[in-house]
Amino acid sequence: MTYRLRQERNVFMVFVFLAFAVLLAPLPRLAAVTFAVQQPSYTTFETIDRNGDGFVDRSEAAAVPGLSAGFARLDTNRDGRLDRVELAKR
Repeated sequence: MTYRLRQERNVFMVFVFLAFAVLLAPLPRLAAVTFAVQQPSYTTFETIDRNGDGFVDRSEAAAVPGLSAGFARLDTNRDGRLDRVELAKR
């Protein structure tokens, strides 16, 4: 292999390496973003309603992450408790 061919091969290999490095560089960051997305919660109404009265009050909502923060917004009839219809609008 001549000197010129080795130079061309080396330049080509550097180009290929840099192209892959540029294309693959965002992948670890994208993987981290994928795991950072909050997974949906599949908590049932029966699980939240611990006393079985058919309503979720503020003390029961405190046990569910994120539910107590939006309790006032979900309580559309302002009776201080959530029924199945109000909780389904979540």
